[in-house]
Amino acid sequence: MAPTMRQLNSPVMYCVNCQDTLSTQCLMIDTHRKHRWVTLKDAEAEQLENIKGRFEKLVSKARNGDIELQGSAAKQKLEDVYKKARESILGHYEKLWEMLENNQKHARFLVEAERETQLLNLNQLEEDAENYLSKTDEMMKNIQALKKQKKTRNTIDQLAKLKALEINMETTEVLFSSMKEKLFDDARLRALESSVKNIVLKSKELLPRPWEFTENITFNKNRTAEELEVSEDASQILLRCFSAQQLKKYKSPWFSAVADQSFSTGQHYWEVEVKGSQSWAVGVVEQSWKEKGVKQLNHCLGTDRVSWALQSHEGELTALHKDESSQVKDCSVHRLGVYIDLSKGKGQMKIYNVSTGLMLHSFSAPFKKPVCPAFSLRATTSSTAQLKLCRITQDNQQYPQQEAQMSVCSRTGGGSHSGAYAESGEPSEQSR
Repeated sequence: MAPTMRQLNSPVMYCVNCQDTLSTQCLMIDTHRKHRWVTLKDAEAEQLENIKGRFEKLVSKARNGDIELQGSAAKQKLEDVYKKARESILGHYEKLWEMLENNQKHARFLVEAERETQLLNLNQLEEDAENYLSKTDEMMKNIQALKKQKKTRNTIDQLAKLKALEINMETTEVLFSSMKEKLFDDARLRALESSVKNIVLKSKELLPRPWEFTENITFNKNRTAEELEVSEDASQILLRCFSAQQLKKYKSPWFSAVADQSFSTGQHYWEVEVKGSQSWAVGVVEQSWKEKGVKQLNHCLGTDRVSWALQSHEGELTALHKDESSQVKDCSVHRLGVYIDLSKGKGQMKIYNVSTGLMLHSFSAPFKKPVCPAFSLRATTSSTAQLKLCRITQDNQQYPQQEAQMSVCSRTGGGSHSGAYAESGEPSEQSR
């Protein structure tokens, strides 16, 4: 009696090379011919022995190394490192404030000095005008006297007197004409305004920093591919390695997850740790991407019109959107920062290497619908892949408009800016 299809597909052996069960039908093809096979019972015993051996080594390491002591030392080191970093950051801000205050002080002095100079010039102009007005009566008397002396005058002497009178009249005319025009020159003042405005414009190129708009995001367990394991706190996804046979079942080796949060306005920033994963994609998708259903989750980001992503694969970084791709030079990335600006008239996403502070790529896009942070991992037969969302802002933390104003007020009012800043819980930059 010939075997049934069910019997042909039932597991009968185990392939050690592929680490997968084999059916009678599998044994008939050439794929596993040169592989090592064992019975299912032997495979079970062998794997149990391997796990037991690994567990014993793990226990031995734990006993020989004082975990509690090591943990305590690591915590102390962490506190020292973060204390030093905090002091350094505060020191940089103090220097920045010092430079701005010094610049402001000299600008204020320059404005006052220019005002005093112009006032002196106007006072002098008023005094000159009064003096020349008082001389007009004398000039009139001289004109009348010259008319009376017409017959008895010495011609040469009279011409000299007329010349002097003419010079006085010209000087008076120039003075009165200038008083009808602009009485002071504000060119220096306008140049100073332009200089200060340029400082503001240059500062706007650097500020605000992306990390001023931090968000704590989490994975949406209902919008995550079934093949991805989501941690209890929804901050981490894990993709275990697949056998070659398992991968054949899928149209794509990529599996995606979408965050619980979505954004339609404003500026937002989050960070994700990619260290330890060879192939991943990080970016955003429009709401319509999520609405396509479960099949969409077996699909890599950035390969359609409603998703934008930075992808790492085979040692290369590539920026992806629909059919377009762009190579990115920096390949050594452990942690990414993602910034989106959905302000009116804008649509922008920037991705940063947090370790270096450098921007890896910038997307400009007229986002038409709310966007969600999204992530992809690529399955392999050799290693496990994972992504971890970073907690970069404290719970219930409120940023910064009021706190920033309080810091400025305490600074200008003689209070300690360091204290106001220290209480704000400012996170470190990438950075950026």
